Amino acid sequence: MVSTPWISETIKELERQLKVTLFLRTTRSVELTDVGRVFSGLLAHVLDDLDDAVRVAQRMAARSGRALTLGYVIGAGLEFMPRLVRTYLERRPDQPLNSVEYDFADPTAGLRDHQVDAAIVRPPLGLAGIATLELTTEPRVACLPEGHRLAKRESVTVNDLLQEPIIAAPPSPGPWRDYWLLTDYRTGPPPIVAEARTRDAELHMVARGDGISITSAGASRYYARPGVVFIPISGVSHCSVALAWWPEASAAVADLVETARAVAQAAGRAGGAA
Repeated sequence: MVSTPWISETIKELERQLKVTLFLRTTRSVELTDVGRVFSGLLAHVLDDLDDAVRVAQRMAARSGRALTLGYVIGAGLEFMPRLVRTYLERRPDQPLNSVEYDFADPTAGLRDHQVDAAIVRPPLGLAGIATLELTTEPRVACLPEGHRLAKRESVTVNDLLQEPIIAAPPSPGPWRDYWLLTDYRTGPPPIVAEARTRDAELHMVARGDGISITSAGASRYYARPGVVFIPISGVSHCSVALAWWPEASAAVADLVETARAVAQAAGRAGGAA
């Protein structure tokens, strides 16, 4: 905290250097002089210009070649991610971009600990103040072992699944794990029988009959394997894929966000999924 005497002496020194009186001082009050009011108004404009100059300089520095790091959580944006990186590097060949995969132990893909500049994630994350751009949505599906009593259904309901032993992601802060356990639909704790950090581990446990899991429809395209079936869940909202970043990183990731928006719009027009 800056002390009042220090401020007072600083102002007096400024008056001595400028050879003007900025304040009228009495034992009971301190008021701006006419000169002080004009000086204060002009100074406010100067400070605004200085703030603008700082923001421009930061934006230029953010685009000066420092490598950006893009995190992504397993299974999020499987079709979108390669297109985003390829298009971004075509637009900005001068800007290095690194990508890092995170498993289910960190559904924020490095954002929570500020390890990345931006991330491709599946909300909800529970990070207050995070900025997001939704890229696509898709249905949630039940992942079941072949031979399961529900495996030949065209679709299942949430109530069909609530008593089934379920494979969970590792515990992590925020609502993400509960979202995939369908906790909002339960009146008691889910019957968790195992935890899986990766998609391969999850599907391996499902295939051998340990339990079921809840995942995205994209998993049926990219992780189809013998012993596992994917059945749409009726009556639940779709899950989403989003680009997320902290607001203070906006200058650094501005081009990445615009590229992601353009790629998502193009994918939407073409009927693509992520």
